[in-house]
Amino acid sequence: MSEITTGVYHDLSNEDYHGIKEINGKPAVSSSYAKAWHKQTPAHANADRPFKSNPIFDIGTATHGWALEGVVPVKGPPTRRGNDWKTAQAEADLAETVALTESDFNRVERMVEELHNNEHIARFLNHPKKVVEASIFAEHPSGLVMKCRPDLYVESLGIVIDLKTTVSAEPYAFEKQAWALGYSSVQAAWYLKTMQLLEIPVNRFIFANVEKEEPYATSMVEVGPELMALANETVERVIKEIIEAKKTNTYATGWPDLHVAQPPAWLTLD
Repeated sequence: MSEITTGVYHDLSNEDYHGIKEINGKPAVSSSYAKAWHKQTPAHANADRPFKSNPIFDIGTATHGWALEGVVPVKGPPTRRGNDWKTAQAEADLAETVALTESDFNRVERMVEELHNNEHIARFLNHPKKVVEASIFAEHPSGLVMKCRPDLYVESLGIVIDLKTTVSAEPYAFEKQAWALGYSSVQAAWYLKTMQLLEIPVNRFIFANVEKEEPYATSMVEVGPELMALANETVERVIKEIIEAKKTNTYATGWPDLHVAQPPAWLTLD
């Protein structure tokens, strides 16, 4: 891999992207790091936790690859055991995709089908000028390098699309989940800020959602202007805190030495 500086890269693998922690001697920080900082603690964000493969993640990975780039996963046997599964995994490695059990393959096929059946989502999936999974690095005025890897964006529309596989795509339920998990409270603003620093003309962030179980319902949820303004405030605060922490190499939880549990307001004592 050649030396990476700030800019947009279209041929960087997902693994290489996540492996870049510094650019030009400055820390390169992703929205995932920022989400952990905001939703958990600096200690959690900075923890060196190796990625562990999980079949649950394979569903999302396969859905993204198939829906966004037309990369079909390898259909394996009914279970993840035996030589047939090993063969499927080997085929998937060669094709740079994932292997799925027969039932999971059928599930992902339906999920992708329903995404395309939603004409509003399909408009972006089939857009002739879509940019898929570009790796983007931009220097914030603080000196920190922000990085992001949007699922899909269309410059002429000014829109970033983030594909989510979810338990519930019902708009109000997803809205709550998106805030709680840092999707709308951090990720959306982080992506737009990173891209805007490079003068990429995007100003809207929309989640395209598909459920992981029948009926594989789909929805689109946009981060509105007021919510985006709150998220931008959070992003700027988190960046400032990260810069300060890196000066002293201090990443604490901020928890008290002793927490005394008290009866919560909703508890009724008989």
